[in-house]
Amino acid sequence: MIHIVTEANRDDYLDQLDEFHKLRNDIYVVERGWTGLKSIDGREYDQFDDGRSTYVLSIEEDRVIGGARLRPTTLPHMLEEVCPQLAEVRGIPRGTNIIEWTRVFVIKERREGRYDGKAIGEIFAGVVEYCERIGARQVQFVFETRWLQRFSEIGWKLKPLGLPDFIANDWWMAATFEVEPQLTHALRRYFHLEGEVLADHSLRAAELRIAS
Repeated sequence: MIHIVTEANRDDYLDQLDEFHKLRNDIYVVERGWTGLKSIDGREYDQFDDGRSTYVLSIEEDRVIGGARLRPTTLPHMLEEVCPQLAEVRGIPRGTNIIEWTRVFVIKERREGRYDGKAIGEIFAGVVEYCERIGARQVQFVFETRWLQRFSEIGWKLKPLGLPDFIANDWWMAATFEVEPQLTHALRRYFHLEGEVLADHSLRAAELRIAS
């Protein structure tokens, strides 16, 4: 199941968040060799892990197998602070109903094929379902251009914000997509998901609103 962690229910997920940051270190610092990231005691953090972000955790039998981070664009965020060149054509979207989505991953043993398989699909669906529930209208994110084919196959309608740039040994670009029911249905069909993926009890404890 996909669990949503905000300031409101953070204390219920302290161990899982610790594991999330360990996995981020394993994947981004060790496996992918990204430089310039801050690693503290084998855990990766950046300036956007400041208590005001929301975390999307894929938990299987009390083990974190993947995750992502959501951030209000009314606060300092990654596209704005780290790679604004990716939005030089259309500019950086900001607003109380626009969310930034970053730090998406699944652990090695749950990846299937070039695009990581069902586990990543559940995270995608969880992000969209949560954004629907809190009334977010749009999501912006930065991704490797190799994902364009997969997004097209799903039926994902992306709006690029600028030209790709070569970052961390790969080509990256920034885009937005609209939060709409059709995307949720497309993700469920493509990844063979049965109904909602969000854990209800995490939603009841979390604040279902966009921080501003």
